[in-house]
Amino acid sequence: MKIEVHLIRGEAKTLFDFSEPGILRVSFQMGMDKKHLKDRCNTAVTPEILERVVKLYSDENHPKEMVESGRNMIIRELA
Repeated sequence: MKIEVHLIRGEAKTLFDFSEPGILRVSFQMGMDKKHLKDRCNTAVTPEILERVVKLYSDENHPKEMVESGRNMIIRELA
């Protein structure tokens, strides 16, 4: 499964979307710190998936593609 993080400028709810087979889209407010993200989402997905999301979002050395989408940002995991 591939993971995409959609960072939303301004106030946003944290959402997990599996609408496309094989892709998990996680949307949340831009600028959220990783501790808050972990606290908010620790019951929404498995610990392994949550760790991948946090790593994709916060680890500068994690292989990823970053694409601007209007005022927002999409971060895609590269395998």
